[in-house]
Amino acid sequence: MQVDATKVQVDATKVQVDATKVQVDATKVQVDATKVQVDATKVQVDATKVQVDATKVQVDATKVQVKRLVCIP
Repeated sequence: MQVDATKVQVDATKVQVDATKVQVDATKVQVDATKVQVDATKVQVDATKVQVDATKVQVDATKVQVKRLVCIP
């Protein structure tokens, strides 16, 4: 009887260890998903920065044209 009780405890402990492993795996999946979102956000930020830079170039070009018009005697 004692051997059976010990075996039941060992089995129960194994189930807990397996359950903990499943939780750890699930947490890892969430961390990976969060990382993907962070990377995607970074890409969006970079794309926005490129747009801002392009707009700045257009503004600078317009500024140059305006200066040329003003300089005409």
